[in-house]
Amino acid sequence: KAKLEAKIGELTSNIDVASSAIDDLAANIAQAESELKNATLIRKKEVAEFAASETELMDAVDTLGRALGVLEKEMAKNPAALAQVDASSTEGLLKALGAILDGAAFAASDQKKLVALLQAQQGDAEDDLQPGAPAAAVYKSHSG
Repeated sequence: KAKLEAKIGELTSNIDVASSAIDDLAANIAQAESELKNATLIRKKEVAEFAASETELMDAVDTLGRALGVLEKEMAKNPAALAQVDASSTEGLLKALGAILDGAAFAASDQKKLVALLQAQQGDAEDDLQPGAPAAAVYKSHSG
């Protein structure tokens, strides 16, 4: 009888250890499911942002492609048209392109996008002219 009671005690102890392990595993599973849910929400948000960015970029590429087509068509009509443009100032180039696009019946929304793109590039070029620290590739150590 003592032997059986010792075995019952041992098995009861094993049950307690296994129950504790089950509780730990259940907590780990709950935490993993929570992390999965959060990661899924983040991925869905990132996919939506990517889709919006991709749409915007594809639209810009399409607009630029159409602008290139219009410019090529206009250059075919009058090859000297852009040669007469003072390209030293971006503002003059913008005006010239505006006149070409207006004459070519370019869609207003596409004109706005193209002008915004050129103006953004003009702003970047003006920023490059501002004094400040030299570009990293400009300065090279001469100390040896």
